[in-house]
Amino acid sequence: MKIVDFKEKWQKQEKVEEVWEKRLFFIKLLIIFCFGLLWLRLFYLQVIKHPYYMQKAKARSLASYVIKAPRGEIITADGVVVATNRAIFQLYLDLETLEDEEETLKKLSLLLKEDFGALKERYYLAKKTYLGRILLKRDLTWDEVSRIMVRRYYLPGVLVEAESERYYPYGEAYFHLLGYVARVNKEEYENLKNKGYSPEDLIGKKGIERIFEDYLRGQNGRIEMERDAYGRLGKVVGRTSPVSGNDLIITVRHDLQMRAYELLKDKRGAIVALSPQDGALLTLVSAPSVDANKFISGFEPGEWEKIALDPKKPLLNKAIQPYPPGSTFKIITALAGLEAGVIKGLNWGVFCPGYFNYGNHIFRCWERKGHGGVNLIKAIAQSCDVYFYTVGSRIDIDFLAKVSRSLGLGKVSGLGYSDEKPGLVPDRAWKQKRYKEPWQQGETVVVAIGQGYILTTPLQMARAYTVVANGGYLYQPYVVKEVRSKTGKILYKASSKLEAKVEFRPEHLDWVRSGLKEVVESGTGKAARVPGLSVWGKTGTAQVVALQKRTKQYEHHAWFVSYAGNSTPEVVSAVLVEHGGGGGAVAAPIAGELYRAFYKIPSLLKPELPENIEELPQGTEENYGNSTTP
Repeated sequence: MKIVDFKEKWQKQEKVEEVWEKRLFFIKLLIIFCFGLLWLRLFYLQVIKHPYYMQKAKARSLASYVIKAPRGEIITADGVVVATNRAIFQLYLDLETLEDEEETLKKLSLLLKEDFGALKERYYLAKKTYLGRILLKRDLTWDEVSRIMVRRYYLPGVLVEAESERYYPYGEAYFHLLGYVARVNKEEYENLKNKGYSPEDLIGKKGIERIFEDYLRGQNGRIEMERDAYGRLGKVVGRTSPVSGNDLIITVRHDLQMRAYELLKDKRGAIVALSPQDGALLTLVSAPSVDANKFISGFEPGEWEKIALDPKKPLLNKAIQPYPPGSTFKIITALAGLEAGVIKGLNWGVFCPGYFNYGNHIFRCWERKGHGGVNLIKAIAQSCDVYFYTVGSRIDIDFLAKVSRSLGLGKVSGLGYSDEKPGLVPDRAWKQKRYKEPWQQGETVVVAIGQGYILTTPLQMARAYTVVANGGYLYQPYVVKEVRSKTGKILYKASSKLEAKVEFRPEHLDWVRSGLKEVVESGTGKAARVPGLSVWGKTGTAQVVALQKRTKQYEHHAWFVSYAGNSTPEVVSAVLVEHGGGGGAVAAPIAGELYRAFYKIPSLLKPELPENIEELPQGTEENYGNSTTP
């Protein structure tokens, strides 16, 4: 019995020990697991997250700021700097170290001698829109800088920095050509931060500044400064110098640009000049205009709204916007008519009684008493509508459209401006797609004189006339001829780009040129004549609304497209004056003055206008319902 009890006791003891061994095993396993977790956490913090926590630690003791790189300069072909940089002092508030907004703003209002309420309003408005530091005031005076700097110890989060800021010395005269820069917005920053942009950078928003942004912007530098527990900055511990952007040498001539601006600044319209030899842009002006410096310094209260709502549209580059070309389009109709055989030679003519009957419609010539017998030269010189109505009644619209497109109409030029419009060259397919209706030949009659659906930009018209001037070569226009680094190394050099050789018969081009010459010698463009200089051109007076609705507000657009030279054409220009009236009286004298500037011939302060050149608008829509301008 005793043996049995001992055995049972022994077995129980064994079971207890076995249970304890198992428990001990699991305890050891748990301890190993916990140590493993601790080790993994330690590895994660010390190795994987090392850069992050190092940066956090440095951020607590160091302040790092961007040193903005100066943008490259823009220099005209005759060596004038038209976009540069200037050193200014900027007042920033760093939100990371700013301790008491209200108290800091009160101190600054006393130091800057500004109203506290106005300063506070400006701060909170900027806080909503700015990324990074708040630019509270730009272009500080020396006195303001001195007053703040001597008290900087008591102003944590307040920074005064000397920076390079974009500056346009000629303001409005170059706005539409150069464009402008402004602070990068949130969307742009998100897309560009990997390319080194900071939230405080300026970026090209329009014009050359936008097209050549990658060349003009430099590489920002960085400065690191010690920061104490109160956020006050100490000594500089690290600095990476910025690298300036590259300089652009543009094809534009400064004297010509300034003269073009003077000629147009009290009007609304555009002037474009090109080289017929290679398509280089010689001048581009649109009026009214805006001072590009305002986009950096800021507009006065109410000023931006006034500009944005101005019916004259000063923000719109009119050189690349579409307009009905009026009679300047007639040489394209003439070339198409000659190539199609509708115009059967130089002396093929029509009789102009002052009107043209087509079906049930009557189309009026601008010369109500009629031009009598008219051949090609006289038709161009006197801008006879009836001659071109007749051609339009016999030519196929698709062929006229084909010739128009071969001269660069109906598409953007390739100059690179994002707001350039392609205009419109109508044909049968376009009409069917747009209006679900077949083309009517009467619509070709209207298009033949540059009215109806046809729309072109001043740049396109200048380009089309270069083809006539140079014998059939259509060049892609360009504006930057060279990019140079600050060390003088040439990084990019432009060359002319021939887009197409337009195959017109040489005698057809000669006949059209003769007509253009006669326009200035004895026709509607005599106001463009410059003694001692050969000028070829065509006036245009584009009807904007039906004649019955014509008011001063809806006056006709005045056009003059032309070229000039001594032995050979050297400059082609298109002048458009919105709602200016007659092309011969308004636009042609401007072109004459432009050529005087180009050839450095003394200006005529009051150009003498020839008598009886006031060209009336082309045709009427009398009894014709489809000819209104879209």
